[in-house]
Amino acid sequence: MMFDSTNNDQFDPTQSGSITNLDAQFGINEKDANIIKSSSCGLVLDTDPWADDKAGQVKANTNASTDDLTGEDAGVTQGFNAGGNVIQGGDTSITEKREVANLLNNRRYNRDSISGTRTYTNTELISRFDRGDGLNNAHNVGTIVYRENAMINGNIGRTLGGVRDKNDFFKFTVGKAGDIQLSLTGLSGNTGLALYNSQGNLLSFSDKAGNASESVTKNLAKGDYYARVYNYNQAPWNHSQSNYSLNIERKADALESFWKGRIRDASIENAALNSIKYENHLSREDVIGIINSSRDFGSVTSSEVTDLRNFYNYAINTTHVRDDVKVLSNKVLFGNRSNQWYTGSDSIRDTLGNLAAGTSSTDMSLLIGKHFLGTDRPAIESNDTGTYTRAGGTLFKNGVSRDDIDQGAVGTCFVLAALSGTANDKPSAINNMFTDNGDGTWSVKFTTNGDTDYVTVDRMMATSASGRYLYANDGGDGGNQNMVAADNELWGALAEKACAQLNESNKIGQDGTNSYGGISGGWSATATTHITGIGASWGRASFSGAGSSVSSAELQALVNSNRVVTVGGFDASADGPYVGATNVQSGIRSHAYAITGYNPANGRYTIHNPHDRNHLSLTHAQLVELNASIRWSNS
Repeated sequence: MMFDSTNNDQFDPTQSGSITNLDAQFGINEKDANIIKSSSCGLVLDTDPWADDKAGQVKANTNASTDDLTGEDAGVTQGFNAGGNVIQGGDTSITEKREVANLLNNRRYNRDSISGTRTYTNTELISRFDRGDGLNNAHNVGTIVYRENAMINGNIGRTLGGVRDKNDFFKFTVGKAGDIQLSLTGLSGNTGLALYNSQGNLLSFSDKAGNASESVTKNLAKGDYYARVYNYNQAPWNHSQSNYSLNIERKADALESFWKGRIRDASIENAALNSIKYENHLSREDVIGIINSSRDFGSVTSSEVTDLRNFYNYAINTTHVRDDVKVLSNKVLFGNRSNQWYTGSDSIRDTLGNLAAGTSSTDMSLLIGKHFLGTDRPAIESNDTGTYTRAGGTLFKNGVSRDDIDQGAVGTCFVLAALSGTANDKPSAINNMFTDNGDGTWSVKFTTNGDTDYVTVDRMMATSASGRYLYANDGGDGGNQNMVAADNELWGALAEKACAQLNESNKIGQDGTNSYGGISGGWSATATTHITGIGASWGRASFSGAGSSVSSAELQALVNSNRVVTVGGFDASADGPYVGATNVQSGIRSHAYAITGYNPANGRYTIHNPHDRNHLSLTHAQLVELNASIRWSNS
């Protein structure tokens, strides 16, 4: 027997995510994350080409590895003018363009492909063993999904050496529940067709007289099934030898038909339909792949822009697509203030622009890289000679702690104090800030102007020539900057980096640049709201508590109620250097701290320095003496 395939290796994605507000109309459900693969029985034609990538997502909290996608081609040059401002460049560097292109060419984002019909030839040379004559030795023709059929050209009913070929069984896997049609055509003699489930139970059959074509259509759940082509030369059917063509096809479901009728561009249609061939859901990788499909012919056409924006409105912007994917897609497709520039990794700010008809494929890739892949990294400060280096480690180590924060060489104490206070009193809010994308990037959540916002950051960290963090890093080092290493705890550095990137959208009250210097100096109450989504208030420490001031009893109540409480604004009484943790002069003027506890035994507040050193223990009277500004979350 010979059983040959003329099939090419094809696309077989099954990714996480979900879709849509069309649930009631189309019966769309939540994501089943199981990967659909063809059976190992017989000739296996379909495997999951993303299996390694999918498995790699499990390693999201392990040390950095070559499986991570970002940063391979990061630039090493920083550029500043004499005034210390970010240099306004021209075109983004070739290295930065290549980095994003390499990421988007990765197979996990490949959605613009189609296999069509896989064709096989089944030519029987009858012997004492007839391969394919039963369920236990059925030929495997792989997974059947919409637009990816299996066609078997063969013959049945031949006799050789007294043995007649009476049955040809074919195993197939239904990749997504729906209507499966088995069609038997090209018959030269009477031949029957039957469908069985994985247990061998008959589900349906067709056996017309003469050489009429046979057809069976059945709504099938995901799983394994068997098609049987059968032929006998005796009553009651009196079948005769025949050639045949067996086509196994999955019909379009309601959602596939809906999308197909509304997308004009062939590449976007292809990418969209491929994204739901196994489940009616859209994952982050699906959305990136669909948007990326518009880069196919050098520039994005007007039709592609319209298709992508319409697709966002009826498919992406729905209740079952991840919130970060909605927000980031909107920035790419509809525009954002941050799209004016691309900084990349060389600290030179180059012009980019919002998506429009005629946007080059390169610029479209930069927009995707900027918002989805974390490649548009903040500019390094002019006084800090450095570059970007890939950090290993995990997002969290032993949970979330205020001690995980260590400020670096930029004045982001107001952000880091808010992070320390949140870690101390509302650690779940820190956990909820980060969505691990499983590829060395994280979507980081903030609240801006009452709306939920996201940016994407990668593992590339600003480092000195010696490989030490320039800016925030994990704490516990007494104020010394840690080395970028395989065992770093990343969340503090990532949060600061994300805040710098978010600043470019001009929504956090800073200077609107994608730079670490752009978030130097600010209000910790505002930062607390950005981090937690909870409104914040402030008042001066006082003995009376009158008006907007804060008395000792009021401050104790705030600290003991798990509010995020920060303090700063110390006046000239705080002049450092550090003469003692309980001494007024130990405080630093214009610096932000987190108040993380109160000891009623001695009447002192634990005041945590985000610089990972010289924490304070002060009384309320000392805070009054310092003219301290108290800031707290409203719940």
